[in-house]
Amino acid sequence: MSGKQAVLRIPEGTPEIKEIVIRPEVVVAGDHPAALVMSDYLASMGVSVILIIPTENMDGCLVPMKPLMTVDEDIRGAYGLLPERVEKNPKITVFPQAHLVDISGWWGNFTVRLISNGEEREIQASGVALAYRMLPEISKQSDEEGRASFTEFLAGLDLEKGVWNAKPIKRVAFVLDADKRDEKWASGIAVRVGLYLKKRFKTECYILCQDLKASLDDMEGDYRRARESGILFFKFRDLPRFYRSEWGGRLEFEDTSAISPAGPSNVTLEELDLVVWQEHLILGEDLITILNHMKIPIEEGTVGPLNPQFIGRTPKMGVVVGGDAWFPEYPMDAVMTALAAAEELYQRVGLGTYAIDIDRVAEVDPSKCATCLTCFRICPHDSIRIERYGERNVYITKGAKEGSTWEAARVKVETCNGCGLCASECPAKAIQLIYYPDIEVMEFLEGNL
Repeated sequence: MSGKQAVLRIPEGTPEIKEIVIRPEVVVAGDHPAALVMSDYLASMGVSVILIIPTENMDGCLVPMKPLMTVDEDIRGAYGLLPERVEKNPKITVFPQAHLVDISGWWGNFTVRLISNGEEREIQASGVALAYRMLPEISKQSDEEGRASFTEFLAGLDLEKGVWNAKPIKRVAFVLDADKRDEKWASGIAVRVGLYLKKRFKTECYILCQDLKASLDDMEGDYRRARESGILFFKFRDLPRFYRSEWGGRLEFEDTSAISPAGPSNVTLEELDLVVWQEHLILGEDLITILNHMKIPIEEGTVGPLNPQFIGRTPKMGVVVGGDAWFPEYPMDAVMTALAAAEELYQRVGLGTYAIDIDRVAEVDPSKCATCLTCFRICPHDSIRIERYGERNVYITKGAKEGSTWEAARVKVETCNGCGLCASECPAKAIQLIYYPDIEVMEFLEGNL
């Protein structure tokens, strides 16, 4: 490097700014409580919101969270009054028992198709927010009596009576880390629900894990209080083995939390009324289809979090994601993700106008474009169209007439995000980013490397 700093020089001159008029109208769709959080925030900022939910009413979005609202005051405060606030807000129009069918178009001009009351509708919107629950992928053993997933456990739990599916819970074991992804939502549920059952009903609780996730708010305090109350924690290397006997469920495993010179201790927990097993969560097929159609990548089963600095943001301009579709989170973390995603969307569509530096976008040389559709297919922002505007194409010579124009790719500057994906993948090298032309990059490399 010869002691020189490797920093690209910003081109001289005043940027050319173009003001784009944006209607402050968005569609929020999903069955996760985060959909209500995003709708409430956007409407409070003056944005018109169309809320599409598959449940009969907004309370239906909170059903899986009801037990957690009992044991966690923060969750109760964050979600408890949401349905009432959303229902009373004149900026929010709710379509209950409605299902999202398709999303097409681009930032500032999305067309959202949905089915409501058996009829298909089309809604125009400038932006889209998605907040869906993930679905539990139930194992073959999940239908065995005495064993349930966390999702099934919360759905059937009555904390007023200390019963699950009308059956008293006197001894319960929570098995964490069955899903190999680094998820902390189940740790929070096990510790906080277990602590509640232990204190109120004297339920014998056991929590089995590989690594207990303690990065939730006050989780370390809850963990300490759980230990003090008599909840037993075990650490395993291999998943426990579950059996069913006439006396209840039984778990067998090697406890590695305190390895003696002889090795791990073999532990058997018997006469369990219920074993709650952390399930693998997956996106619904309908949502996967919509995400694929919008060219929003799914990595390791979810949309995010690919970069913690860009919470809720997707590669598709004007589309944000919260809820489990972003990543399975404890409900309070889901609130923060939903608010960050809603703020990102507000900055795109909520101000009425949007300033574009058109010197930061991609540009096509139509004389080199081979209309191979590579850029059209890979652009995550739908910013590229094929139009008959190009001069004589160097790849098309036979039978060409003098003065003819040819089809070539054209970049819609209003929606281009300047990511450079099209420029990097164009086989004809017909596209470059205006902000850093090829010649400027080469001059930099020659002078600094």
